[in-house]
This record gives sequence, C-alpha cells and structure tokens, in this order.
Amino acid sequence: MPAGARSFVNVDDARRRAKRVLPRVIFDYIDGGAEDELTMSENIAAFRDFAFRPRMAVGAQTPSLSVRLFGTVLRLPVILAPCGLVRLIHPDGPAGIAKAAASRGTISVLSTHAGAPLEAVASASSGPMWFQLYAGGRKEAESLIHKAASAGFAGLVVTVDTPVLGRRERDIRNGVEPPLRIGSRDVVHLGPQVLAKPVWAWRMARDGLRMFGTGTSGRHGGPPGDPGAGVVEPEPSVLRFSNTASPFHWSDIDWMRGIFKGPLLVKGILTADDAERAVACGADGVIVSNHGGRQLEGAPATLRVLPEIVAAVGDEVEVLMDGGIRRGSDVVKAIALGARAVLVGRPYLYGLATAGRPGVGQVLDILGDEMARTLVLLGCPEVDRLDSGWLRPASSSAATS
Repeated sequence: MPAGARSFVNVDDARRRAKRVLPRVIFDYIDGGAEDELTMSENIAAFRDFAFRPRMAVGAQTPSLSVRLFGTVLRLPVILAPCGLVRLIHPDGPAGIAKAAASRGTISVLSTHAGAPLEAVASASSGPMWFQLYAGGRKEAESLIHKAASAGFAGLVVTVDTPVLGRRERDIRNGVEPPLRIGSRDVVHLGPQVLAKPVWAWRMARDGLRMFGTGTSGRHGGPPGDPGAGVVEPEPSVLRFSNTASPFHWSDIDWMRGIFKGPLLVKGILTADDAERAVACGADGVIVSNHGGRQLEGAPATLRVLPEIVAAVGDEVEVLMDGGIRRGSDVVKAIALGARAVLVGRPYLYGLATAGRPGVGQVLDILGDEMARTLVLLGCPEVDRLDSGWLRPASSSAATS
C-alpha cells in the first residue's frame, strides 16, 4: 500500500484529505448537492433520529457481516454506488474502484458516465459488478444493456430520478456547466485551481489525461470538454444525451425487464407507491435513494422513508438504500430498518481522491471495522439478526444518572 494510503481514520478524515488533494471544481462536484443542499444534509442527520437498544452481558465474539444478495454472498453489505466522471478524481478510476470492491467481497456499480469502456472495467475485476444505465432512448439503452450483459455485468441498475438534472449550484459558482463539463474556455479561470493542487495535476499528467482542450486525449478517452467525456459508450446519440438527463418511464422499466435476464434494480425510489410500481414492472430490487441530495431539493431523507418502502415490498424484492452513510453504525441502522445492503458514493470517492484504489479499499475496511465493533457492543452476533428491535427513537434514549 503506498505511503499515505492509511493516513485517514474515518470517512470524514478522508473527506478533509480529498479536499486538500483535488481542485475545488472537482471536489465540489463530488461533495456538493442541489440548491441549498438541505436534502443532502438531511440524509446525514436522519441517522441521529435513531439510537441503539443494546443487549448486555452476552459475551464478545467476531460478528458476521455477510449477507446473501441475489444468490451472491457479500462479505460486507456495503456496495459501491455508481458515480460519474470518476477518472477526473484519480487515474485508477472505474477499474480501480471495481478491484477494490472485489478485494473486499462486495459489488461495485459502474455508471454509464464513469469514464471508461464497460468491457475494460469488467475484465479488470474478479468480482461481481452491476451496470447503471443512463440513456436517451430505447435504441441506446438496448445497445448498452446488451453490451453490459455480454461483458459479464450481473445486475442492471436503472436510475429513475433524473428526468432533468438538479441545480447543483457549486458547479455554477465554479463557472462550469453541470455536470462538470469543462472546455478550453475554462482554462483561464480554473487554471489556478489546478496549479494549486500539484499532486492531482501530476497524477493526471502521468496518466496522459489532459484536463482541458478538445479532441481525443489520453489512453482512456477524450477530455471533459468533449461532448462524450465520461461516457462509457461512443455512440453519438448517447454522447449528446450524456450532459442532460435520463427521463425513463415505467413502460421503459417493463421493456428492460424483457431484455435483461439478470437482477434488475430501480434506483431513486422514495415512496411505497413507486416501489410497488417497480415490482409490478418486474424489478428484482429497489434502491431507496434521493441521488445523494443532488436532484430534488426538499426530497425526504432516505432513512426516514426506508421503513415505509420495506413494509410495502420487502417481502417481494430486495430493498437497498443509499444516502448519508458516513459510519459503520449508519450501515447497521439502515439494515436494522430493513435494508438488505446499502450503497455509498461520496465516502469511497474521498478515499479514491486521497489514495486511489487502496484508498477505496481503506474506506470499505473502515466501514467494516466500525460495523463489527458496533455489532459487538450491541450484543448482536450477525447482520442477519438485525431488525427494528435493536433501535429506538433517539428522543427517548436519553437517561439521567
């Protein structure tokens, strides 16, 4: 492991170090949310609504963190969420993320806009992978789905919360067109940011990836000023659509179910009604998500709506959740409220920025260690025994001595 890879002790520490490494425009792209970022903040705050109900004097043992998901045993119920433009964070990029997930016995989800060909990422990883689909129509979607299946992606994640992009005001303040489209015209006002972060600039230069300009550059594709920067597929219609949105309808989910044979998950679910619609369309799982607070400002925190959705469809499909997870104890709370596993995005991106693939692995190790310690202190021997009986409202947990 390279020097500095073990230099952070928790996710928040990784965030601080990522901020020191990355140009502000890229850090803000990772770290920011929509508008006033209230939904993003509420995702984190929601975990404070719940306190634990521990069982004492049950002895200390090594708890099991394993769960079975669609026939695959995960050693850690923390999945790496799909994130776009990750090659601007570190040259290890999507392949490094996939390798880190495989080495910890979990799943990574490749975004259509991750910045590397899906076949190359799939061949670089020895572990299970899912593919997250963005597309501008059924023709493009069908092509991507078939290529993902041929490359060996076991699951398909369809994100339904981006009919248009949320207003991400940090990007606007930084003077770039969301989502982080940077062209040669931006060199003057962003150049000082790049020069102020020599470690990041050196990594990018060594990898042959130019930050600015036009045309094809680097061995992994064009720079972000190109229309298709960060897009997995080179088809022109996909490239044109990449910087707008992905307005899927329920009829599209039903259609996708007919052409993809593996597990199909619908991401962006926030109500029981929509969860039931996803099940009716043939989904095998739903991901309770508000896009990390990057889309609809004022959407509910995902942890707060998780029980409603589990009650509606938890006996029929797998329910996963993302949003606001910063500690292993957060993972324990989400699973106790009915999630089969969780997805994280920003935490592993902070690790990626700090130390590349080893940094992603360290974030997973940190979350796993925190989960294990929490379970021991709870008196719970394994993740599969968690339920709402291990929690209570935080407001009623206070006691006086």
